Amino acid sequence: MNAHVKIAVTRAGFDPGAPKRSAGQRYYSVELRGIARSRNSDFVLQIQPFVFAQNQDGCISRADTNADWLEHPLGTTVTFTAANATEGRLSFLVPEDTQSIRLLVAPAGGDGFILSAGDEFTPSWPVPIQEIDDGSTLRVLLLPPLAPAADIGAAPAGREYVVLDFVIENLKDDQGIEFTTSQQLRMVDQSGKFVQPSAATKQIGCRLDDGDVIPPGHARRLQVAYDMPAGEPRRLNYRGFEVDEVAVDLP
Repeated sequence: MNAHVKIAVTRAGFDPGAPKRSAGQRYYSVELRGIARSRNSDFVLQIQPFVFAQNQDGCISRADTNADWLEHPLGTTVTFTAANATEGRLSFLVPEDTQSIRLLVAPAGGDGFILSAGDEFTPSWPVPIQEIDDGSTLRVLLLPPLAPAADIGAAPAGREYVVLDFVIENLKDDQGIEFTTSQQLRMVDQSGKFVQPSAATKQIGCRLDDGDVIPPGHARRLQVAYDMPAGEPRRLNYRGFEVDEVAVDLP
């Protein structure tokens, strides 16, 4: 709820009617009911850019606005009035190990809010091993590296998948930040060549695709797989918005 609208989640859970997806993800659907708080002004909410689901680990997903299996889908734009409650459903592709969900309503101009879809919680993650400050725009937390999941398959002979775990904090309260993982989070091999994220990253449920958004004032977790020569020292290169480049040696 904010000064303009009051919205509640009336039902939530993994959707048995949704199509099955691979790549470590499942559809989670929520049913919303809301009214505008002013009788003189409707409240219009754009779903795709401003509504997100976040799970207990901090992973964030956008709504699938083409979820044609839903009964009473809310669509891409929802208008809430004071005269009658607006009801409908949204569906999100979330990591398959998701246990809890909350909705972030995060418009670019601020005045966002959080909707509980069950018990309230605050996302948590391991203590970072390194932090990178990108001025007043972002803070990047590098969490302990992960063992590659079986889903991403085996790396080519003589190589290995290095899976890094990040949290990116958007320090701005009034605008979402589009992030380009393939250009901003790269590994560096011994020859000094940049190594971009592997296509195996698409098999990870908690990820951030190029051009996706970190909502204003929120933190988003993501994991990235890199195809590296086996046993080689590891170095991360971060290309920022306010900082040019930062190099971090990894354990």
